[in-house]
Amino acid sequence: MKMKVKINKVILLSMIILALGACKTKKQLTKTEIPAEMTVAQMVGKLQEKQPAFSSAYIDKMTVDVDVKNRQMTVNATCKMRTDSAIHLSIQPFFGIELFKLELTPYNIILIDKTNKMYYRGQYSMLRSRFGVDVDYKSIQALISNRLFVAGNRAFLTDDFKWRNDSATSGVLAVQGERTSQEVTVNPALERIIRMVIKTNDNAYTLNTDYSGFKNFDKQLFPENINIEALNAGEKASFLFRIERVEFDKPLVMEPANLQRYRQGDFSRFLTK
Repeated sequence: MKMKVKINKVILLSMIILALGACKTKKQLTKTEIPAEMTVAQMVGKLQEKQPAFSSAYIDKMTVDVDVKNRQMTVNATCKMRTDSAIHLSIQPFFGIELFKLELTPYNIILIDKTNKMYYRGQYSMLRSRFGVDVDYKSIQALISNRLFVAGNRAFLTDDFKWRNDSATSGVLAVQGERTSQEVTVNPALERIIRMVIKTNDNAYTLNTDYSGFKNFDKQLFPENINIEALNAGEKASFLFRIERVEFDKPLVMEPANLQRYRQGDFSRFLTK
């Protein structure tokens, strides 16, 4: 029973880390150097032009490789997203049976543990307090969609970005905020983001996201692999999401869970365990 509780905790933590989305790929992307005369405004414009654009997405076949405190496991998962409205992540470790569900809206986070018949409701500010990184619904939506964003900001300006070392050849756009710094690594051949790093200014917390294996899914160029790695005071947790099938802009049913069937737990207390 104790081992079962530990496994459940690892799965739940993986969902929390996702809420904040180097891995092997089938084919290495060709990397070319960004011309030195490329301006920040030009690159930001190219990234916004090429990034995925959709009103809804349904990842109906995906696996998640979890590595937390030297515990490894692989689980099946699905994800539904309605842009600017809701994200539902379902973890189904065994035979398509949903054991855990994460529901995100622009207003709150609901984490459901069906095994123990518990649910946790929280605000994005609680994640910021616990992990030190500014995140809101818009940031999370962009992070798992391979879109450009500035952590914690609902909107951003081109002037928010600078070339790292003031050189376009670095291939990295940098943002310096009051509490965090952010770096966006660009693949010039695809004109797409291949790495996003968000770090607190005291280096206590780091969130790395790598995107690879870009391929056409339902007429959208989308990464097959999204590798999220969180570092906190010397501890590391990594989650590799391997996407096998996704549909865009199709009719999508997203029904919130009936919370009356579950007991409410303390979300802030859960995060500190």
